Amino acid sequence: MAEIDGGINDYEAQRRANIERNNALLRDLELANLGAALGPTAISSSSGSKRRATGSPGVKPTVKRTTKTQRPKQAVEVLPRRTSARLAGIEPESEKARVKAETEYVALQEAEKEARKRVGGDIKFEDLSSDKIAQLWTFDDDEPDSTETKTSEIAGDIVQLRKEMSGLKLYEKFEPNDIKITPERVYTIGFHPSASKRLVFAGDKIGNLGVWDIDQVKSEDDEEFPQTYLFKVHARTLANFAFAPSITSKIYTASYDGSIRCVDFVSGISSEVYYGTLGREPDAVSELQFADANTLYFSTLDGEVGRLDLRTPKDITKYRLHDKKIGGLSLHPNAPYLAATASLDRSMKLWDFRKIESLESGELQPKFLSSYDSRLSISCTSWNNEGSIVCNGYDDTINIFNLKDSTNWDVNFNAPEELTPSSKIKHNCQTGRWVTILRSHWQRNPLDNVQKFVIGNMNRFMDVYTADGIQLARLGDSDLIRAVPAACQFHATKNWIVGGTASGKVCLFE
Repeated sequence: MAEIDGGINDYEAQRRANIERNNALLRDLELANLGAALGPTAISSSSGSKRRATGSPGVKPTVKRTTKTQRPKQAVEVLPRRTSARLAGIEPESEKARVKAETEYVALQEAEKEARKRVGGDIKFEDLSSDKIAQLWTFDDDEPDSTETKTSEIAGDIVQLRKEMSGLKLYEKFEPNDIKITPERVYTIGFHPSASKRLVFAGDKIGNLGVWDIDQVKSEDDEEFPQTYLFKVHARTLANFAFAPSITSKIYTASYDGSIRCVDFVSGISSEVYYGTLGREPDAVSELQFADANTLYFSTLDGEVGRLDLRTPKDITKYRLHDKKIGGLSLHPNAPYLAATASLDRSMKLWDFRKIESLESGELQPKFLSSYDSRLSISCTSWNNEGSIVCNGYDDTINIFNLKDSTNWDVNFNAPEELTPSSKIKHNCQTGRWVTILRSHWQRNPLDNVQKFVIGNMNRFMDVYTADGIQLARLGDSDLIRAVPAACQFHATKNWIVGGTASGKVCLFE
């Protein structure tokens, strides 16, 4: 290899030239980055409600409502920080450092365990004063609306039905981002059955029960905010709730902490009506349904269904229906001895509780009627008052079963061993880890006499379908609804729909 002046060969000269060229490029990049840092910057916000500086490319402006208010800042609890081993004079990797780390870890574990500990017995909501109860629980009607007196005739024109449902408007008083009903992810949501006072209830991932009094506001510093209430009733996920048929001032809640509680909004007391354990772990309750004013059915994550008589709450009967988790339980509204269950074992099954059988294991089981087997897990099942069942699951399919003659089934009726859907709808149900499982729910007693159900949409909408699988509406607002309203529900009689998101916020269409 030839040498040049100074004894440097061609290879070394080329290497030095490359180094100098790379250094020049780095100097140019540093100057460019410095200029960008001195220029206009994006405005950031933890809530995501603020926008970038005016003129930023690719940002779609948000249409803001004139009634939008800013949520008051909440007090943040300052927790003690971990102490520094260096400042404490502890040598790294020493025995003293190891003991300190283990002590801190145990303390954190105990604090988390204490936060998840179930509270038994009665809970008195001391912060809910009598005047607040009077304001919250004031109704013009003591009972839910009756379909016998308020049923209207419909023409059956699908175009008109779509026009009516698609015409539902997003609640205008406050934006969805300002209506925070629970501190954590909404797992279940629904309306109080009354139509005179509009109340929305939601259960979250850590056992809170949130209440939104829709038509009331609270004022702070001359600004208006949604009137909400929050009650800590469980130690783990509040999975489902139901109102007592005869006393609508009481709401019964089911939780993964293994308990069912009754919250009485007149007395302001939450009382425990059931607690079950499976070995050392709680017998997590996934859903509950009233068969009548005194009889409550509930499902567990162990594949059982329990029957509880509220007059004798210690007299509980359990039935083995599945080998795996039951995620959905529904009783026929007009024949409550008929039940449908949806399970992680990829099946939906129908049962008749008028006839109870004993298994070889000694466990009890109602008469098996029929089943539908899916490719993947089935998340929920819902039975409407005309006899149709809707279920959906992880196979991205909504299935509707027309069983309108089910009220005529006698105790000896032999149903087909396998159910066949009358309608199938493709629907994305892949929610992932951080979004609540999508569940389809019928409107309980529609005043317009149209059987319809609602289910969340992963594109931040809520979809409404008829019992024939015809889509009536896709409700949403891409500018104002910023998360998936995964938990959603109709009002029992009115065409009002509410949805809850992973951030504990709600959107209402009315």
